[in-house]
Amino acid sequence: MRPNSRDGFTIAIICALTVEAEAVEEHFDEIFDRLGKLYGKHPMDVNAYINGRIGVHNVVLAYMPEMGKTSAARVASSVPFSYPNIEIGLVVGICGGAPRSPGDEDIFLGDVVISDAVMEYDFGEQYPSGFQRQSDIKNILGNPDSEIRNILTGIKASDTRRKFQDQLLQHLHRIQQSSEKWTRPRFTDDVVFNPLYHHKHHDEASSVECLCSEGNHASFRCKLAATQNCTELGCHENQINRRRDSTKPENISIHIGTVGSASTVMKSGEDRDQLVKTEQVLGVEMEGAGVWDIFPCIIIKGVCDYADSHKNKIWQAYAAATGSCAAKTFLEYWRPVATGG
Repeated sequence: MRPNSRDGFTIAIICALTVEAEAVEEHFDEIFDRLGKLYGKHPMDVNAYINGRIGVHNVVLAYMPEMGKTSAARVASSVPFSYPNIEIGLVVGICGGAPRSPGDEDIFLGDVVISDAVMEYDFGEQYPSGFQRQSDIKNILGNPDSEIRNILTGIKASDTRRKFQDQLLQHLHRIQQSSEKWTRPRFTDDVVFNPLYHHKHHDEASSVECLCSEGNHASFRCKLAATQNCTELGCHENQINRRRDSTKPENISIHIGTVGSASTVMKSGEDRDQLVKTEQVLGVEMEGAGVWDIFPCIIIKGVCDYADSHKNKIWQAYAAATGSCAAKTFLEYWRPVATGG
């Protein structure tokens, strides 16, 4: 039943990219309003919304004008002006993943990471010798509220986790039937390179301005190399540390743990691995930390790359789809809230 007012909405979903929001929209059972034509918004609210129902929940989907923690914080801070009864916010979309979790499980493209903690890895101090990240427990953002923690603890149990993953896959197959956009790329495009092997011209210089052959450090890379794929650059297959088994059926695993959040894009396998080692993160993204302290929040994102210099956009739509399907599944475990809306 359509809520009579904005007070009837209890779930907020925040997306940074259009493809992320489009994937979430696939799961709306009803659309009540677009861009405030029916419900309007508070004069202090700068956001643009889609209102609808996902399962038993009345949901407001907020679009971000740009990526990053600052934009996410602005959007999240505006939501309560118009929607005072929001009980949980879901930051849904895509992220860079660690090839292997701190718990020693493989993470593949299309898998989903779910936050039970967020680490701001660009929070620290700049010294002459370089940036020093603040990494003690005080600088890990506060824990989710008790209800979120209870659900996540339950999902971590092996039987519930398998059921969650089965439900996720069912939702994915459904939206794949509605659009080819959400089709899984080839498994041959899911490879993990040696973190010390950088994405640049390896065989010969592309032009007189090309710096790629002058050293192995990541700084020795020409502008053209940043726009080319691994085949065009001649990235050697003998530098691939892991290649996905193409004989196995489509399977999506969820990974629950700490997510790294920063305002910069991670494109370094070395820095990624160091972050995994020191902070035990599953993956990295750019919005969660901005929302985390505004209202109870959880980050649910599909892995679209391995946060190294070889990253590309091939898996983005599929990862947006798996992230949205995990969000849909999570909401099936979240209790409906009675409101006066």
